[in-house]
Amino acid sequence: MKRLFITSLFFTLATFLWLILGNQAVNRDKYITQNILDMSRPLDVTIDIEFLHSLKPAYEQR
Repeated sequence: MKRLFITSLFFTLATFLWLILGNQAVNRDKYITQNILDMSRPLDVTIDIEFLHSLKPAYEQR
């Protein structure tokens, strides 16, 4: 019975903290800054088709 009480108390406390702290608004600019977006953009958008055709699947490289 003691274990059930402790487990129930733990889950009640976790749910209470999740309701208070977990419902905060997420700001996109806080997590994805302009510097990260600049690094993720390709510099040259041409696709080398010949290189892609020369690649072999991993299971054929033995």
